Amino acid sequence: MNLEFREIQKFRKGWHFFIAGFPVVLVFILFLLVQWDVIQTKNQQKNPFVFYAIILFLVGLFIWFFTLKLETTINSQGFLINYKGLPFCKRTMLWSEIETISLVKYEPLSDYGGWGVKYSITGNGWCYNVSGNDGIKFTTANKKPFLLGTQKKEDVEKIIHFYFKEKAT
Repeated sequence: MNLEFREIQKFRKGWHFFIAGFPVVLVFILFLLVQWDVIQTKNQQKNPFVFYAIILFLVGLFIWFFTLKLETTINSQGFLINYKGLPFCKRTMLWSEIETISLVKYEPLSDYGGWGVKYSITGNGWCYNVSGNDGIKFTTANKKPFLLGTQKKEDVEKIIHFYFKEKAT
């Protein structure tokens, strides 16, 4: 029997939009205030090129942020984890490389410093997540911890029990 699990997670919560959009709105408001002489600058020439460049850059970051997605595939080989949109954030973990695995509740802010691709300085290892606080905690054969966030805890639990139990027997 060959079961496969796929999950695609994206940044789509309301607070994601707020955090990503706040700098764009703030710089745009500052630009307008300078152009309307509400805020005075040392340089009295109103060359808006710098503001245009900054706003364009921030809008680009905003769009890029929402193209990010965390793709997870679990099958008979193991885990294929790809954080699309971030270079060098693709991992493959074969079942033979995994020493321990468990489903955990974790605190993204205190354990890893937030969401995204994070490394914990407190010894929790790497974490790939998007939102929420459910995760798959691995320890590899070389004793390195890794946490993968999930929004489908029950489905992940079933497939892990199927393949990891099979590995143990």
